[in-house]
Amino acid sequence: MLNSIIDHKEKVESLLNFQHFAEKLKCVVRHGWTSSGRQESVAEHCWRLALMIIQCSGSLDQRLDLEKALKMAIIHDIAEVITDDIPYFLAREGSEEKKTKQKKEKSAIESIKKNLDNDFGDELEEVWREYEQNDTYEAKVVKAIDKIEAQIQQNEAGLSTWLECERKDATEGYLLQFCNFDSFLLALSKEVISESIKTSLRRK
Repeated sequence: MLNSIIDHKEKVESLLNFQHFAEKLKCVVRHGWTSSGRQESVAEHCWRLALMIIQCSGSLDQRLDLEKALKMAIIHDIAEVITDDIPYFLAREGSEEKKTKQKKEKSAIESIKKNLDNDFGDELEEVWREYEQNDTYEAKVVKAIDKIEAQIQQNEAGLSTWLECERKDATEGYLLQFCNFDSFLLALSKEVISESIKTSLRRK
């Protein structure tokens, strides 16, 4: 038994060090607000993203590797412990700001990996890279639901928290570009957009 404990010592220490690091994701706030009137944490966003993936998985057009998708949901924003959250409208898809954000996050992932045991470090980097490259079905699903979750949260937060650019994106179909590869996600995104329009009209 003593020998077994000694054998595990290095991995146990690595695990605890990483968990102490990852706890900080609970402290990093996103641009989004909760329905109770406070800013949400990145960790809270990742939790509901994972929950939504579980709920959506049986309705998608293709079979989803749920384990891989859940790993992506939990890991995809881990770099923000170092980089902080950058709202989507400050780093839109295809923009120079987005490329700069990706470079900073890649550097953060490399830094995080150095402090992990080889197996877990390699897996974390591989899962993060797959999400960022957005070439696989799982990555596309997680990216789409990531965007859907954020707009649901925006709807729940209420109109007073919206910026004009968010109102425009939310009501004019920003979500559709991420969801049009899957009929269920497309239907879900259209319903979320409908909710956004209803929320937007309350100003009148």
